[in-house]
Amino acid sequence: MSQGYTILPRFYDRWQNTYGEDFSNIVYPRLQATISRYRIPVSAAVDIGCGTGTLACMLAEQGWDMYGIDASQGMIAEAIAKVQAAGLSVQFSRQDMTEVHLPVSAGLVTAFFDVLNHLVERNDLLETIGRVYNLLRPGGLFVFDTSNERCYRILWSKTDIIRHEDFLLTLENSYDANTQCGESHVTVFHRVGDLYQRDEETVRQRFYSRRDVGSALRKQGFRVLEHRDFGFLNDPEMGKLKTWWVAQKPGTSN
Repeated sequence: MSQGYTILPRFYDRWQNTYGEDFSNIVYPRLQATISRYRIPVSAAVDIGCGTGTLACMLAEQGWDMYGIDASQGMIAEAIAKVQAAGLSVQFSRQDMTEVHLPVSAGLVTAFFDVLNHLVERNDLLETIGRVYNLLRPGGLFVFDTSNERCYRILWSKTDIIRHEDFLLTLENSYDANTQCGESHVTVFHRVGDLYQRDEETVRQRFYSRRDVGSALRKQGFRVLEHRDFGFLNDPEMGKLKTWWVAQKPGTSN
């Protein structure tokens, strides 16, 4: 089983806030509009790659019976602390998304902030989509995003430095267009007592084309309802770096 993020969970929310808005706050209105457009009733929902649980909290506040899974024990710990502080009920578990299983028939499964791009083996993409299909009740939606190639060519081709009052975080990014794989070497300098500590980890991702993702969805039985690019940074020159996907399990729920 993948360990997921080991260093980033401690800094993740504060890192995201340096961009002005957490990604969950960006996708949430779009997700709500999607749920309304396809008339998906509030029921059980699963957030795959739930991270620190921000989106799970938002959906739980709207009455969804929430489950969150993530490969990172650190992310799960942060998520549990967050929902406890908010007085919400969300069931979190550490699982690899290629093996996800839950005692639930969900009306909605989500996977945001390029969760599926973390699957660097193509067979794992197909396996994960199959697992999601099994989690959903007939008529249920799988709503997720992927990073498009423009994202990798722009954001994964440079070094970013994030300065926070509590830490300094660097992302040394690279993208190989031939293998369609990207790598980000993460280094965090943070204070521990009177000293500064350096921690490192490496994040790997793969770019999947619309054809790749659409083919995997259809092969596992999904009907693809939407796939459209969108922007998420407050910089018009960056353009649309993500693709929004909506897929439905055929049939009607009872």
